[in-house]
Amino acid sequence: MMKKTALAYGFLGLIPFVAFGMLLPIWPLDWQAGLVHMFNSYSAIILAFLSGAVWGMTISGAKEEKPTNGLTVGIVFSLVAVGALLIPFPYSIYLLIASFVVLFALEVGLMFKGIYPFWYTLMRAALTAVVVICHLFLLYWLGDIYNDVVSMGTT
Repeated sequence: MMKKTALAYGFLGLIPFVAFGMLLPIWPLDWQAGLVHMFNSYSAIILAFLSGAVWGMTISGAKEEKPTNGLTVGIVFSLVAVGALLIPFPYSIYLLIASFVVLFALEVGLMFKGIYPFWYTLMRAALTAVVVICHLFLLYWLGDIYNDVVSMGTT
């Protein structure tokens, strides 16, 4: 049951990424600055959430004889998520992409240490791939219209 619930919530969590990242051009141009901000904020929130999940899984699955760095990972990536909200666009998007990829790589390591179940790692692989693709689409779409979107967001 937990596996089905995690899969459902995981894939439902992709809706904002797809709606604001991959489908940005279908939204009215005057909404796009706000949508880019929402995408960036949502991405940072999800990164912080995932780092909290690392913390929780580490505490529940760690054995004294098998130390992990999961607690440090949880803290560092939460701080990176907040930092991504404080740096200018598009650097924040680059930081978020790199963070999702590195966090997933660290989670693979936790799977090999017996902290994460294999099915969860497979799910996270699929989710991370879609999230990264959505970030890349957002950067691609904004390559042509970035100045228009930014100027609308500041007026």
